[in-house]
Amino acid sequence: MELVTIITPTYNRSTTLERCWQSLQKQNNKNFQWLVIDDGSTDETQELMAVLKKQTIDFEISYQIKPNGGKHTALNFAHPYIKGEVVLILDSDDFLTTDAINTVLQEWKKIEDKPEIGGITFMRSSDGITALAKMPEESILSDHIHFRINQHINGDCCETLRASIFKEYVFPEIAGEVFLSEGMLWTTTSLSYRTLYLDKIVYIAPEYRSDGLSQAGRKMRLKNLQGALLNCELHMNKKIIFSFRLKKAILKICYSFFLHKRIKEIINTTQYKILIIISIPAGYLLYLYWHKKYGVDEKC
Repeated sequence: MELVTIITPTYNRSTTLERCWQSLQKQNNKNFQWLVIDDGSTDETQELMAVLKKQTIDFEISYQIKPNGGKHTALNFAHPYIKGEVVLILDSDDFLTTDAINTVLQEWKKIEDKPEIGGITFMRSSDGITALAKMPEESILSDHIHFRINQHINGDCCETLRASIFKEYVFPEIAGEVFLSEGMLWTTTSLSYRTLYLDKIVYIAPEYRSDGLSQAGRKMRLKNLQGALLNCELHMNKKIIFSFRLKKAILKICYSFFLHKRIKEIINTTQYKILIIISIPAGYLLYLYWHKKYGVDEKC
C-alpha cells in the first residue's frame, strides 16, 4: 500500500476544515490524497478550500462539490475521485495525529497480501490519550458483526478500508432523505471480509460527546424513515446476536407505523417475518411513546 485517500465529507464546516488541513500538514508521511466532498455548503467552504489548495505543496487536495444530500451521498460521490489503495474517512470537525498516515500505511503493508482482510480499524480519541472504544486486546482479527456488535464494543473508531471494497458498496439514496447510518457500510462489508482491530489512536474527535447522541440520532432517523427501515432490515441478519436483532425489529415496526404502513405490509416486506411478528406489540407501544414525545414530521 503506497497511498491513502482521506475522504472528508463536509457541509457548512468552513470554521473547522482548516484544523483538519493543519493536522494533514503536520503528517510525518505525506503519501496521501485529501479528497474533500462539499455536500452543497452555503458558507465560505469553497473560498477556504481554494486558499488551502494554494498553500499546499506536499500532498494532493481534490475538492469536489455536489448538491446537498447527506454524508452517505457524499461518500458515494467520492468513488470516482479516489486515487489511494486505502480509504480513511475523516469528518470535517476532527483531525489526525501527526503519525496517523505513517501508522496506517505501515499496518496495511503487513497484511496487503491477505485479501480476506478488507479493513483495519484504528482507535479514535477525544483527548489523544483514551480511546473511545475499549479494546480487550491490542490486536484482534474479527469483523464488525462478531466483534463490534455481538461483543458490545461501543464507541466510534477510525475505520480504514481497501478502496476497491469501499467502491463496491453504494449507499442507498432516497429522495427527500439526507441521513443514512454509516454503520451500514461496516456491517455489509463484514459479511464478506474480515477486519483487523488495533489499539492504536490515530484520530482525534475533540468535540465528541457520548451524552445526547442517542436522542439526536433518534430525531434524525425519525426524519429519514425509509433509510432507517433499510438499516433495521440489514441488522436483523441472523449472524447478529438475538437481542440486537430484536431491538432492530422493534424499531422497524415503530418506524413503519410513523410511515402509516399496515401490519400486513410490514410483514410482507421483510425476510424475517417471525421476528417481526413477535415484535409488533413492543414496536407499536414504542411508536405511541415517540409519537407523543417527538410529534410527527409532515412527510410521515
